[in-house]
Amino acid sequence: MAGRHQAQYTRYASSNPPYPNTNSMNNSNGGSNNSLGVPYSTNNSQQGHGGYSSQSVSSYNTTTPTMTSPYSTTSSPGHHSPNMQRYNTHSSQLRKYTLVPPSRLPPLSKTMSNLGHPGIYPQKPSQIEDIITESNVRNGFIDRPLVSNEHTCAYDMVFGKLQEDQRVLDDLGSFAVDVMKRKRNAARITGAPSFKPPIRSTLIESKKEHWMNELASGTQPLRKLARNVPHGFKGEKLLETLAAKQVPFLRATWYIKVVGLSEMHQRNANNNPSSLPYVIQWTNVVVNHLRRQLSDLSPTQPSGSGNTGSGRGYKAHPSTPSNYHDNASKPWATPENRERFEQKWSYSTKLTKWQYCEGLLDQRTFLRWTLDSLKHCNSFESMWLLLTFIVQDYVDEYRRNRTLMKLLIETLIKAYGALLQQQGQLSSEGLLGIYRDIQKYIERLLQSLFLSTPDIFVIPKLYHQYRHLFDTIFGDESRKDAALVLPDVAHVMQKYWAMVKARNEVFCGTLEENQLRLDGNCKHIVQSESRQQETDQVRQQVNEDHIIRTLDSIGRNIDSGTGLLIDENGWMDLRGQTAPSATNSIFNGINKDMSTMQQRVNIMCRWATSDSRHGDWRPYLVGSILLQWRDQNPARKTVLQDMLIHFLDTQMESEEEIAAADDMMTDTANELKPAVVLLFDTLIRLHLFSYQKYILRLIARGDLEPRRRHEPSTVRCLNYLASFPLLTPAPPYLVNQRRVAIYGPRNGQMNNGIEDEVLAQLKRFAKRALAISGLQENDDLNSLFGPEATSLTQPDADDSLETMESTFTNTFDQDIIQLIRGATRYTILNFTSEWLVPELKRFVVKSVPIGEDNWRVMTSPGSCLLNIRQYVTIIKILEYAKDYLNIIEVALWVLEKTNERALYPFTVDTFRRHASIWKLVNNGKRVAEAIWAKHQSLQSRGTRERCLMMYMIQLVQEGYRITDDMRTQLQQDLHYKPKVRQYSNRNDTPLVTELKQLIQNPSASAVHNTIDSVCSRSQQNTPQGLYSMFIIVFETLQQYGQERQINTLATSEEFQQEHKEELYEFRRRICFMVDFLKGVADQSTLTGQLDDAVIQWLSQHCSPTSATVLDDLHESHTWLPLFLALLVTRRLICIDMVLKHFVLPWFEVISREAQQRCESQWTETTAETRPLRQLCKNLIDLVEMLVVQDHCCSEQQLRQAVGVYHPWVLRTDEIFQLQVQRQPQLATNLDKLDYMFGLVRNSIIIVSNLPYSSLLIQDLLKLRTDLLQLEWFRRACTRDVNSIYHHFATQHHNAGGEGEIRKKMLSIVDELIGGNINMGQDNCQDSMVPTDLLEPDFGQRLQAVFANLSQWNEEQCRVQLNLLLDNIMINQHSGTTTTSSSSTGVQPGTQDTTTDAMVIDTSPAPTSTGVTVSATENGESMNKELDLFVKFFFDAVLASASDTETQQQNTQRRFDFLINLIHGLREPILLALLNHGVHMLEGINNSNNNNHSSEETTSVNTTSFPYTILLTCSNDSGGLCEPISSAQYGQRCQAFYLIMQHLLAKDVWSNEKKIDLIQTLFRQVEQFKKAMNVYKVMESVRHVSFADASRALQLVKNVDVAVTLLKTEGLPESEPAATPTSVMLQDIRISLLLRLRLMVPFVSLIWEHPKEHECDILEWIKVLVPLLGNPIVHGNGNQERMFEFVLDLISLLIDEVPKDLRKTNLLHLSAMQNELNCVPSMLHYRVKRILPFLTHNIYLSNTRLASSLVGVANATDPQMQQQHLESCMEQSKPWEWLEDYASEQPHDNDTPISFSLFHGRKTKKTENTYIRWYHFGFGDGLPSLTEEDDDSLAIHVGMVGHRSIKRRRKVKDEEAELNNSTTTNDNGVVYKVNDQHKSQQHQLIQQKHSQHHHNHNQQQQQQQQQRQSLKMTEQQQQRKQQDMEDGELP
Repeated sequence: MAGRHQAQYTRYASSNPPYPNTNSMNNSNGGSNNSLGVPYSTNNSQQGHGGYSSQSVSSYNTTTPTMTSPYSTTSSPGHHSPNMQRYNTHSSQLRKYTLVPPSRLPPLSKTMSNLGHPGIYPQKPSQIEDIITESNVRNGFIDRPLVSNEHTCAYDMVFGKLQEDQRVLDDLGSFAVDVMKRKRNAARITGAPSFKPPIRSTLIESKKEHWMNELASGTQPLRKLARNVPHGFKGEKLLETLAAKQVPFLRATWYIKVVGLSEMHQRNANNNPSSLPYVIQWTNVVVNHLRRQLSDLSPTQPSGSGNTGSGRGYKAHPSTPSNYHDNASKPWATPENRERFEQKWSYSTKLTKWQYCEGLLDQRTFLRWTLDSLKHCNSFESMWLLLTFIVQDYVDEYRRNRTLMKLLIETLIKAYGALLQQQGQLSSEGLLGIYRDIQKYIERLLQSLFLSTPDIFVIPKLYHQYRHLFDTIFGDESRKDAALVLPDVAHVMQKYWAMVKARNEVFCGTLEENQLRLDGNCKHIVQSESRQQETDQVRQQVNEDHIIRTLDSIGRNIDSGTGLLIDENGWMDLRGQTAPSATNSIFNGINKDMSTMQQRVNIMCRWATSDSRHGDWRPYLVGSILLQWRDQNPARKTVLQDMLIHFLDTQMESEEEIAAADDMMTDTANELKPAVVLLFDTLIRLHLFSYQKYILRLIARGDLEPRRRHEPSTVRCLNYLASFPLLTPAPPYLVNQRRVAIYGPRNGQMNNGIEDEVLAQLKRFAKRALAISGLQENDDLNSLFGPEATSLTQPDADDSLETMESTFTNTFDQDIIQLIRGATRYTILNFTSEWLVPELKRFVVKSVPIGEDNWRVMTSPGSCLLNIRQYVTIIKILEYAKDYLNIIEVALWVLEKTNERALYPFTVDTFRRHASIWKLVNNGKRVAEAIWAKHQSLQSRGTRERCLMMYMIQLVQEGYRITDDMRTQLQQDLHYKPKVRQYSNRNDTPLVTELKQLIQNPSASAVHNTIDSVCSRSQQNTPQGLYSMFIIVFETLQQYGQERQINTLATSEEFQQEHKEELYEFRRRICFMVDFLKGVADQSTLTGQLDDAVIQWLSQHCSPTSATVLDDLHESHTWLPLFLALLVTRRLICIDMVLKHFVLPWFEVISREAQQRCESQWTETTAETRPLRQLCKNLIDLVEMLVVQDHCCSEQQLRQAVGVYHPWVLRTDEIFQLQVQRQPQLATNLDKLDYMFGLVRNSIIIVSNLPYSSLLIQDLLKLRTDLLQLEWFRRACTRDVNSIYHHFATQHHNAGGEGEIRKKMLSIVDELIGGNINMGQDNCQDSMVPTDLLEPDFGQRLQAVFANLSQWNEEQCRVQLNLLLDNIMINQHSGTTTTSSSSTGVQPGTQDTTTDAMVIDTSPAPTSTGVTVSATENGESMNKELDLFVKFFFDAVLASASDTETQQQNTQRRFDFLINLIHGLREPILLALLNHGVHMLEGINNSNNNNHSSEETTSVNTTSFPYTILLTCSNDSGGLCEPISSAQYGQRCQAFYLIMQHLLAKDVWSNEKKIDLIQTLFRQVEQFKKAMNVYKVMESVRHVSFADASRALQLVKNVDVAVTLLKTEGLPESEPAATPTSVMLQDIRISLLLRLRLMVPFVSLIWEHPKEHECDILEWIKVLVPLLGNPIVHGNGNQERMFEFVLDLISLLIDEVPKDLRKTNLLHLSAMQNELNCVPSMLHYRVKRILPFLTHNIYLSNTRLASSLVGVANATDPQMQQQHLESCMEQSKPWEWLEDYASEQPHDNDTPISFSLFHGRKTKKTENTYIRWYHFGFGDGLPSLTEEDDDSLAIHVGMVGHRSIKRRRKVKDEEAELNNSTTTNDNGVVYKVNDQHKSQQHQLIQQKHSQHHHNHNQQQQQQQQQRQSLKMTEQQQQRKQQDMEDGELP
């Protein structure tokens, strides 16, 4: 195409490095180092041929190839250059000039030749002005006017005519339209093209070389070179030659076109068409040429051989070796080779870019090759060259298509990861620097791509795999430098990355969620999702649940008894939580927001005082955290005091509200909550709360004024003052101030006497309990032990029967507990802190006179005189008083002061029992130091107490740090063996004899001597020796008992005094023998235990599997339980071991026997079962001793209590030892609790199979009741109710498989974790369960669970609800057993009527234990309770929050509760919920509601779209809920989505069911494609419903008119349709979003099962892509987030289309171009990227030239236009556009004639037609093409997208001067008709009329001049108008 404008490509405007040839290297290169990226010097010194001017030389005579681009507006070098000299003289004779019309210009009309050619006005013969007449000669030619009167304006009559007759106006407009159509049709390019490519000729090598030099030099015009184009250059040889000659890119491309046209012409002439088009063949040639250059690089070379000065080359480093290989021909071996390679590569890539822009390369093939080459690079050198020379040039092309960008991003991110990995393996600093440069370049490239096209980076699979790399590139670290230099860019990148990261995580999940899924813990995923949706305002609010969870997490470890460790700064739990970390977690760095801190303190105090939590350690935990928080800032001391006072005020207000609601405003309403008093007692004693400041605050507020002392709030404040204790010692002024504040100045003495009386009673009880045997009681309350105690030198010995009986008959426990409950906290602490503990510390040895009788007394002055009974009694008193701080003080003091060896285990047990308290108050170091100090003291005296050493080891294991010397000493002491005394006369005595002697004369010294004797024998220290010794001890006791007939005496009903003494003596002997075992164990074993020996003895003699069983097991009132209990008290064996190896096996045997035997065999008279019945009673006695008994009672008391005789009872100290061991050994974890549940379970089974007349039932029921009432057992169950439920309520037991037993077990678990549910209707006012749907039992219990729901018991209520569901599953199993797999996706299975383990089975396999939710053929459910729960569940989910804040919080809490409930549901219930949720999505939620009358039937069809896609819930009457707003409906859909998300996450569906869900969602999403016009109306008009929009369209049948109607007049009144709700556009939008989001978890199934009968991925894409143009999705640009989500979903599906379906998918996507025309322009470019890559050409895009070249009619359809463009490219049309070449016939005239001979003037040169087309497009300013009847043309958009500013101004000025008239065609389109020429004639006529009265002679002369001027003006205007029309019409 001659005349086409060319310009330099902007990137290479200033530089074009040549590749020097051998002839001109020295001249062109000079001495410069021409490396990559550095511009070469231009040599302009060469002179052109003679006759050329300097300007023409500058166009041709240069060695610098000018690289011009088709994107510029300047002409190409070598173009428009003359082929002759400018001042050429002709020596030949001129011929006569003959006027010849242009050969290529068609005439105006083929039928009317006299019209001539457009723009040409030649002189014609016999023109009227050429006729010579006298008048013409004298006066000149005078043109007659067209009208008779030129001075008359025709406007009035024309306008009036047009106004009168509309038909004339229509005809005029039709005429104008017809004229323009004719002109367009006449201006089309018709006929066959006459273009012929240049013909190549065969030349010799010299001429061929000369021709190439001329082509490279630029001195010869291309027109001349086209005459003899040489053969011999094609393919890669052509490219090599062009690179070697450094041919300018324009001329090189011209030659490539010539060769290509010749090759195509030859192929067509030979009738040998190739399988591939020539464009693809040539693309392969170019690709191979580039690939061969890349292959020259050695993959093993270092990546730093480039020039350091090059901006684009591969950067070198001085440390990089230049001769890495011996072969010098390698491109990087020498500097010369490197320079040659760089120049050749640079030229080749730039020439490739030029060809790409010219359309000579197949774009798809070439772009894919560039990405594949980058992907398969085997060295970083190749990657660097591709990135900097190729990829960088085609980034804009990659951006046009998502697939290309995805491949590029994937390649770059993998290369980036490889670089990071490679850098870690390099040691050379040079290579590291080079790799960092490459890394930085990739970072910048990715960041540039990210900023321009962030949508493309939504690649979930790639993001999930390289999440850390993306964070490195786009995260905060990468933006640090940019934030300083380009803050705006850094801010945009930050926003984009947050957006793209969130969009990726929609599909692949966050890092935290994925970690939770890997850990198998999915219950907290929704919490992480909900946190992301919180606003900044919500984040600042107090997170009450977070604080409660933090405290509960620590509390679980504390309550277990072994969960706290010792830290350097205090305590630490098993999860690493400490006081500082808990403080930071709760207060979260809040320093200034007082209201937030106040709320957090209130929550902590409420947690410490809540009835839903247990444990007296809670105030100490809260105090520890508050103490840590206060110490962080000294100013917080006053702040904390105010906060605690505020809590007391709010606590009083809440209690008053509760009391007022319950109508209990009486004196009992003013009773204080004990937990609150205990909390402030702890805070006062920890110096966190000031009693005095509280009094001052009340005085300042006026609460203590006499007139206000009777107000409820003041009364409660006074009660607090009376209860709160004072610090010890309390100052007298504070005591007096307290008395006056509470009782007043007048009544103080009288009321203070009440406290004194209570204090005196407490002192009396304490004196009585601690009385010393043998001393008379006295009433002196000033002394605890009396005056006689001052003379004691050793502790009292309580080893007589009288002392034991006095202890048993004492009702001390009940009396003192009752007295303490009635006393205030002030009185209690006054009793303990100011009297009991001080008196205790004065109970020491005063003086020890040395005499003949007491020289052996092991006491010294200051030693403690407490014995075991007194110590235990004091500890129990303090425990009843809950004075735990004094318990620690007493234990520490006794440990330090006592010399009684028997007290050491009890002090250690005290520390164990209350370890959580002294650890929370940071006394861990003090306790450990006291233990170690006592051990050092004993060790210095040659004594080593093993209990102290073992506890010291336990403290070390818990975190206490000791020195190496201490550790060494402790290890030595553990293995220390005392010196063996030589008993010459006893070493040969058998052990049996020694034990018989011991049992005959038992004493402490005899036991000690026997221990030394036994330990001296080496064989006794082995495990077998210890077992033999244990057997001998038991046999000795058994033999002694038989001799004394102990069993007979114990079973005797005549319980005489002598019998008591005999039994007591035998009990003493058992204790001595057990002490003997303990002493031997301490010296023979490391731990001091005999677990293995006792377990071996139990398994061989007391187990059901034993060959011989002891007869004592079946004896009534046998002493064997007492023996085992005493073994436990001495820690010779653990309680759990006894239960595991002895009690539970026998219970299981009895259970089996009870099930197998009939009831008649278990009567009291049946001898056959008597041994088992007696064994069961003995086991019950043993369990009562070990597990249940808390108080010591005599046999008479037990007989009176239960009517059963018990000869063997435990003492107080023994019970204390058992109490310390019970919780650690039976309640620390689930395995330990399993023993307790085993006892309960077996008792249920035995009782259920015994006859009602059996006396054993009463014992078993009492045992079960006692077990369930154990406080530590219930606390262990409530500590983690979820684990308890899953571990015990869902276990399989063959013995307990029947439904009734299972129900009882579930009820027991329910009772343990929460007690009985309150069934009262008064507490269920806020129920969500419809009252008419409530079943008598299940519905009320379900209602009660939700009525009791609060933030304190969510987990407990959830487990209770699970228990209810387990019960209904048992009911279902007991009823109908037929199952169906159609509704649940589970195959039907058979039913086993002998077991109900089906309730527990959660596996999907069809077994006898499998349960499914089935339905009959009529659709009726088989389980009404399950249906009720399912409906209730979803109604609770869809329930909208009310207006009040409290109700909103309750609704949110219930919703969170339902979410957490899902994680504990059984598979059948999950399946039922899933099925119901799918039915709701299908719109058939209420299809079974048949209780509507005919009058209630609505006139609107609610079974059609969009009513079928709405989520509805049932109201009380079973119908639809009342209409709700769009905001509430959005909340409903959000809640439904979260619930379904958690249900689907349980993964109970098979793949078939999941595919069914995808198909269901597809059918529903497909419905949203309908009613597109309705959506447009709804989007254009706010607050219009679907029904109103549909009705408006039915009335007017047009979207725009319907919008106008709704905005202005509105719909006409008619009978309103009774619709259930008004469906708004937002409702439809959120419904669509709901279904698409539900599809996200299963989106991988779509490409894993892409076939048509499965998920049908192609149909999904065909449905989703048009949705992008739907107003529901884009909202005219207002719904960008939803648009992005749908776009990401489509992109993900397109990326994962299988290979065999990709071609079909591309065809489908190509056919969807028209369906996306409705996408807003601001979003259109984002949609185009997901469509197939469209071939484009700058000369053909956005024009109708492609259609004209192909020879088809112009099309308005973008898809058809694209097809025409691709057809034009396939026909190689761009190859025919040769610069400076035209195959036209020579003109007849050999030289142009000069118009100066005819006095012609040079006019302004106008652009020719093709150039105007290039700039302004076709038909500029004409009507749109859609208004034509036929043969329509393309859209009027310029090829370069802009118009000339100068031309726009000129056209605007001309249009302002025109007198325009309007006309309308048949289609109602208004056009403007220009009458420019006519208006100019009117102006000239008016000028002539104004000069009519001048001189006649002057008038004639002027008229003659005017006529000449007028004629010339008319001709110029006609030419100008014609040129304008030619420029605007094709």
